[in-house]
Amino acid sequence: MTDFRKKFAKRLKELRTSAGLTQEELASAVGVETKTVSYWENGHNSVTFNKLPVIAKALGIPVYKLFVFGEILGGDSNEIMDLLNSMNKRELRCISTIIKSILALK
Repeated sequence: MTDFRKKFAKRLKELRTSAGLTQEELASAVGVETKTVSYWENGHNSVTFNKLPVIAKALGIPVYKLFVFGEILGGDSNEIMDLLNSMNKRELRCISTIIKSILALK
């Protein structure tokens, strides 16, 4: 499991619990099984790109907040580069698509 996947899994769980949702409730809102949410939160499976806006809507947040990890907020470019360097090609393509989508919203 990559560092990014661990961070995303932790962030998803934090956001879900902050929203006062159970795994079952989030799963129902997103249209997946409860075990799928559990796999996401444990970092065993990655969230598919098309599920990101559905998850964000269920949590009542903009999509980009799924990717705001605490240590990056106060970090510098070296930390961000280390995180990017730890990702595989598929994860980098996903991040690239996400960033382009977020920038298109401005």
